[in-house]
Amino acid sequence: MAEEVKRKPRTRGNGQGTAYKLPNGKWRAEYTLGWDITRDEKTGVEISRKRVYKTKSGFKTKRDALAYIGTLQNGVATDHTITFKALYELWGNEHYPRISKDAENGYKAAFAKCGTIYVRQFSLLKTTDLQKLVDEAKSLKGKELSARAKADIKSLLSNMYNYALQNDYVAKNYAQYVVLPKKAKSKKDAFTPDEIETLWNDYNNGGIFTGYILIMIYTGMRFGEISIIKKDNIHLSERYMIGGIKTDAGIDREIPINNKVFPIVEKFYNTNSKKLLEMHEKVFYNSFYAALERLGIRKLNPHCCRHTFFTLMANADVQPAIIMETGGHEEYQTTMGYTHIRLAEKLDAVNKL
Repeated sequence: MAEEVKRKPRTRGNGQGTAYKLPNGKWRAEYTLGWDITRDEKTGVEISRKRVYKTKSGFKTKRDALAYIGTLQNGVATDHTITFKALYELWGNEHYPRISKDAENGYKAAFAKCGTIYVRQFSLLKTTDLQKLVDEAKSLKGKELSARAKADIKSLLSNMYNYALQNDYVAKNYAQYVVLPKKAKSKKDAFTPDEIETLWNDYNNGGIFTGYILIMIYTGMRFGEISIIKKDNIHLSERYMIGGIKTDAGIDREIPINNKVFPIVEKFYNTNSKKLLEMHEKVFYNSFYAALERLGIRKLNPHCCRHTFFTLMANADVQPAIIMETGGHEEYQTTMGYTHIRLAEKLDAVNKL
């Protein structure tokens, strides 16, 4: 049963429920379902009675608490004036404890871009309102959002509408009609020799993050690969790592460590982290593009490091079979079934770069 709290006099009629402020500054909604009455078995005279009620705490305002009373009463929200922000808080209170912290932060970042409709009545929002929100949403610094960031906003809206439908705040999910912009076609290209030299100069001058870019260029690893390699799978004395994802040819393959980037791998290996790269994907991508912008390098995406690796290998006249196995591709699996390439040959190949 809820703790006893000093309440202000009721201002609503009997049977309508009430809301009162808790010592922590939050508001609690309360609705009386009835009375549990105990009577004398012989005379039927009432001996005692106990109020049976439902409560819900955590509301920031009295208005939001009162709007929830209909749900306590019979599962139907009778007050449809709840705002977008208030509904978000109700949804978040239920949803966030069930998801990861990274996912929660993603939703919170999307919510921060919805400021133009915070005080709008949720049940009155229509497709045009939501489409305008997504189309015109900007970053906190006023920059145009990426297609991915806009997709995150739609995902938040969809989750909130599902919650609103379940609790009868709305009768229709307008988020489903929001049209997202087409993703810009990614630039699949390789870094030029001059750009690679710029990266090396930056690393040698203290650009620690640039070291990860160079490792990806000289190993052909994707972000998904470099981010999961544990220290236990790095064999410095033999100069190779075990890692890889996606295809049968790519999973748990030997990734030779090029002589040029060996000192970088060794440096990252001798840290307190358990993996070669301890970084959330969004942080990595933001750092990657920030590094390229700072160095005046074309805005290629991280996967272009892999394209650069294959380009360098081809330009060094490395045998195609070795390129395919070293990079973890499986287009030549039939040939590779008859070809057994030793680690020493792979190391020799990548050290030609």
